Amino acid sequence: GAAMLSVMEHGEKLSGMIHLRELQNALSQQSSSTRLSPQSKTPTAGALWILIQLVGEKARRNTVLLMDRDNAEVFYSRVSDIEDLFYCLSHQLRYIITGEEHPSVQMQRALELSNACVTLVQAALHYRAEYKDWYPSPEGLITWNSQPVVRSGIWNLASSVMELLREPGSAGMPMKSNLWSQLEGLTDILLEGYIGLLTAKFERGEDHGVLAQEYCERRDELLGSLYDLAKQIIE
Repeated sequence: GAAMLSVMEHGEKLSGMIHLRELQNALSQQSSSTRLSPQSKTPTAGALWILIQLVGEKARRNTVLLMDRDNAEVFYSRVSDIEDLFYCLSHQLRYIITGEEHPSVQMQRALELSNACVTLVQAALHYRAEYKDWYPSPEGLITWNSQPVVRSGIWNLASSVMELLREPGSAGMPMKSNLWSQLEGLTDILLEGYIGLLTAKFERGEDHGVLAQEYCERRDELLGSLYDLAKQIIE
C-alpha cells in the first residue's frame, strides 16, 4: 500500500509541478511583454520566480552535487521534494512580500504566490480524483498535502493575504476582489488538507482533539475574513 501510494503521490506532485511550470512561463512572457512598453514599470514581476529561487537555493546548499546547477533547474528536477516550496512559504515569505514595498506591490506578489499555490495543489488533487482507482485503500492514509509543512506554508500565505486585505485604502476594488478569489482558493486547499488528516487520524483511532481545534479556529478566521471582505466588495 505504502509503495503504491508513493508512486501515485509522485504523479500528483509531477502534475502540480507541470502546472506550476506553465504558470511560471506565462508570467515570464507577460512581464517581458510589459517591459517592452515604455510607460509600464512593473517591479512586481517575479514573486513566484523569487520563491522558486529560494527553494532551489535551499536544495543546492544541502546537496554538493547540485552546486553548479541553476536554482530553477534544481527546483523543477526535485518533484518529490515539492514540500520545500511550502517550507519556504512558512519561513521566507517576508523576503518576497516585504513591508518596505508599496501595498499594491505587496498585493500583486501575494496574488501571484496564492495563484501558484492553488494551481499546484488543485492540479495534484485533480490527478488524485482522476486516478482514484489506482490508489491503495484510503483508510488511515496521510497524504502529502495534509502534512504539517504544507498546511503551515498555506496558512502563512493566507494570513499574509488577510492582513493585506484588511489594510484600508491599500488598493482598488478589482485588485481586492482578485485577491479575495485567491484567498478563497487557499481556504479550500488548506481545509481540504485538514479534513484529510482529521479523517486519517480518526480512522487510525489516534487522538485528534488538538488538530480539530486548530482546524476550527483557522476555518473560522478564514471564512470570517472572506465574509467581511465580500461585504466590503459589494458595498
